[in-house]
Amino acid sequence: MNRLVYLFAIFFLASSLFLAPSAKAQATYTATSCNQVDVNAIINGPKHVAANGDTIQIPAGSCTWTSGITVPAGIGISIIGAGTPNSTASTYGASASCSSTVISVANGLTVFSMSPNYGNSPSRLSCMKLQPGGTSDIAFVVRGTCAPGGCPNLRVDNLTVSGWTSNTPTNSYGIAAVGGMFGVLDHNTVSGAVDSGHQFVEFGHASYLGVGQYGDNSWAQPESYGSANFLFFENNQFSGVGTTESETTAVPTGGGRIVVRFNQFINMDNNDQMMSGHGTESNGRPRGPRAFELYGNTYTCTGDSRSSNHCDTAAAQRSGTGLVWGNSITGGLNTGVKLNTYRDQGNPGGWGPCDGSSPYDANDGVTYFDGTVSAWNSSTGLVTVSGAPGWSNNQWVRAGAPYSLHDVTQNNGTEIGSNGPNTLTISIGGGPGAFRGPNVGDHIEILRASACLDQGAGRGAGMLYSGNPAPQTPANEVLSPPYMWMNTFASAPSWDSNTGFSVNNGRIIRNRDFYAENLNQGAQSNNMTPFNGSTTIGVGHGTLANRPSTCTAGVGYWATDQGSWNQSGGAEQGEFYVCTAANTWTLSYTPYTYPHPLVSGGSSSAGANPPNPPTNLAATVQ
Repeated sequence: MNRLVYLFAIFFLASSLFLAPSAKAQATYTATSCNQVDVNAIINGPKHVAANGDTIQIPAGSCTWTSGITVPAGIGISIIGAGTPNSTASTYGASASCSSTVISVANGLTVFSMSPNYGNSPSRLSCMKLQPGGTSDIAFVVRGTCAPGGCPNLRVDNLTVSGWTSNTPTNSYGIAAVGGMFGVLDHNTVSGAVDSGHQFVEFGHASYLGVGQYGDNSWAQPESYGSANFLFFENNQFSGVGTTESETTAVPTGGGRIVVRFNQFINMDNNDQMMSGHGTESNGRPRGPRAFELYGNTYTCTGDSRSSNHCDTAAAQRSGTGLVWGNSITGGLNTGVKLNTYRDQGNPGGWGPCDGSSPYDANDGVTYFDGTVSAWNSSTGLVTVSGAPGWSNNQWVRAGAPYSLHDVTQNNGTEIGSNGPNTLTISIGGGPGAFRGPNVGDHIEILRASACLDQGAGRGAGMLYSGNPAPQTPANEVLSPPYMWMNTFASAPSWDSNTGFSVNNGRIIRNRDFYAENLNQGAQSNNMTPFNGSTTIGVGHGTLANRPSTCTAGVGYWATDQGSWNQSGGAEQGEFYVCTAANTWTLSYTPYTYPHPLVSGGSSSAGANPPNPPTNLAATVQ
């Protein structure tokens, strides 16, 4: 027996040598002042070199920095200013006390740069006011390194960020950049210039779960709604600024996953959206955002004179799929939520046009017409073809699987909106790289793609690509519709359908590629009203007892009296059921714990950082 104990002690002590770096004592260090040189002295020396798990305190004061701080690579630390942060579900935006540490930055400066690894302590930036001294700045950059077990955790809270007046060369519309991180940005107050189109964070999950680049693995994996494997935004207050964009070079982008919940968006104007993201198109090889949840937010459009006090849209994603529910939207809107695909009307990046010619899309492989252009009217989009093909009126128009004109000469193309006996009316314009029309004499074909790679709605997990360029094979992405329910619009969007969703192409149709309630649809009064379980509407909400007893595959129902994920006290709950087969309801989605565990000092339950090894243990030999 004594020998066994002795062997166990030797094994434990030997193992602890390998664990020693992460077991290093964590401590709190306070800078002499808020000046950069004093803060840097306890992060990069000479007074102290930060170690994983350290807390760096910045005292109150107003300081101007002419250089930023790069935290040593591969560690997670907390950098916290003076004040008492907000952390409750009943508060929005930064604590007023957190404006006592003010950092003004010189033009072209990134204030904080961090690069943690999965397995580190959570990284945190908290309780400061950041304001630029010029017009080309990045508030902070966090480049995480994921692993198969997850991505490192981040909390950014109680920052007051204002004064950014133009876009930076490397960060496009974003004030900050976060890549390869899970976690939460909460209780921040962020404001932007009028009609700037700014977003708080440029984001991505390019090497999701430590695999590949460009967001490829994120697009090969299921959405995992309701899990911790997202970047969360909650209890923030945004004025003239949204949450996300995805076209930066400051961090690797592609495959981003976000949850935007319980935030206040005020004073929003024409270009301001709760969230947005470039698709798999104009960014080149990086893929577009993969999945999103957007719920419980309030959005107030005040507009601007240029847009007649309207806002273009409350949210816009050019790729991916998501869940949109329980948002309250006031003010004039052109559209509710845009789910556009730009490749269906042109060739904006390295993936080719989605007109039946690109190898990445779901093409049917048939050439329906081959000919030349004899006339082109750019003002009406009317193409006249040579010869007399004798087409029936609108034979090339089919909802859900549209035909496209492919210009072989230009390697570009777009959807066909209508046709006559020898004419085609095509979609022109509509985004970067859009097809502007053929030239007389161009060689054209009529082709068809039933689905576009990573299109703006309805597509989910598919083939795992690698390399640059990606192998020229179809992605074979599964159907994964977005759902929308229980949103309130003070006034109906002026250009929108009766659902709140807006799409720009004929491949996306209701009750196949997306499901939605009607605008401002009320709760169920019984099992049949207003939602009867069929695709007459597509989604309903109310108590579980009032859920329709019969259902058509694909429709959804939000049961308002189910679940216990909302820990804020006395607030709404709910769980989402999808009809997976005729008359079969299956629980599909329960939101992730709210408030996010990192807000209360915990860690995410999925993709969490492993605990540090135990300390103060002793082995006794008998």
